Amino acid sequence: MQYSLTLHEDASFRRGPVYASGPVIVYRVGGMPDGKTAKIANFGAPNRNDWRIMRISADNTQTDWTGHYESVEDALAALQQNGQ
Repeated sequence: MQYSLTLHEDASFRRGPVYASGPVIVYRVGGMPDGKTAKIANFGAPNRNDWRIMRISADNTQTDWTGHYESVEDALAALQQNGQ
């Protein structure tokens, strides 16, 4: 079954904390099945694109950040394609 996934800005540290690779932009993914959620973040902003996915199960267990996508849309498409 296909789900309609949507992006919601969750956090944006453009002027606040800066991590090893620069500021972080995070989106929460809506429309995930069975109480699951996901986050997509750019660890390379603002000078390069390195978008990664974290999956979160219904019991709040989180995976490590995975993937290296060129855009948030590519990461969202990968989630959609892999059935979340």
